[in-house]
Amino acid sequence: MQRHWYKIVERDDEQIKSLFHGNRGSRKLNTNEWMEAEMKHVSDGFNGTVYISGWHIAPSFQECKKYLKYFKKLKNKAIVKCEAMNIWPKTHSRHNIYLAQWIKILEVKTEL
Repeated sequence: MQRHWYKIVERDDEQIKSLFHGNRGSRKLNTNEWMEAEMKHVSDGFNGTVYISGWHIAPSFQECKKYLKYFKKLKNKAIVKCEAMNIWPKTHSRHNIYLAQWIKILEVKTEL
């Protein structure tokens, strides 16, 4: 399995945060520390497909850039490089997106 993955995050000063859902009550993401996703049933949107949650990741920086085209607001967005464990495809996504139970953020990329 591939070693590095990429994740879109929100950047707030020097802090990075998850985009939509918090994890265990917080959107703050730490670097160089393994973080476990809160595994629960969730859906995308009001009538979206129900699936088991996990950290949303993509296999490359370029895949994240492609996925960003579907965001209305790009302000304060960044892409982070990470390692991931226990990975599965987000099968109902139209994009090359995966979910992971564990991530470790290694590096924040500022160029989009």
